[in-house]
Parts: sequence; C-alpha cells; structure tokens
Amino acid sequence: MAIVGLDIGRVVSPSYLVTTTISSKGQMVIPRPVRQRLEIRAGDDFLLLELANGDILLRRARPPRRSLAWHLRQMRGLKLERNRQPVRRMAW
Repeated sequence: MAIVGLDIGRVVSPSYLVTTTISSKGQMVIPRPVRQRLEIRAGDDFLLLELANGDILLRRARPPRRSLAWHLRQMRGLKLERNRQPVRRMAW
C-alpha cells in the first residue's frame, strides 16, 4: 500500500498499519510502538485535518523552537531592544 504525500508530492510507504477504535468519550488510542517510535507523550498537541475525500489526518502540532526575535538576535551586529509597543496601529 502506498500513500501519496499531501504536501511533498512523493509516495510515502506506511511503516505501521493498525485498526483502532473510537471510545465512547471520542478518544482514539495510538498504539504503543508508534508512540514510542515517534516520541509521542501525554499532552502532546495534534492537528486534525478533515480532507475533501473524507480521510482524517493527524499531524503533530509543534510550537516553533525559537522565535523570530531569537534568530534575529543571533545575527552579528544587530541589536534589538525589547519593546511591547504595537508595531503599527490599525485605523478601523
């Protein structure tokens, strides 16, 4: 079985195929071997995408590891002052 990649346009071979059931609380169990291999922990956040063909896709929602300001501070010679003022005011 091959699955066409959604955002990269290449074929992805599934490495684990299993059936799971939704509980009466609406919860689904991700099998232990998958959780261990992908280092999924209790409390991890996921995006649930409902595709046009009716398929459901779970993707890990990862917060950015570093902020844009952090990356800009790493640039030599660039000095950033912390400022909580809005960048611009909206004229609504």
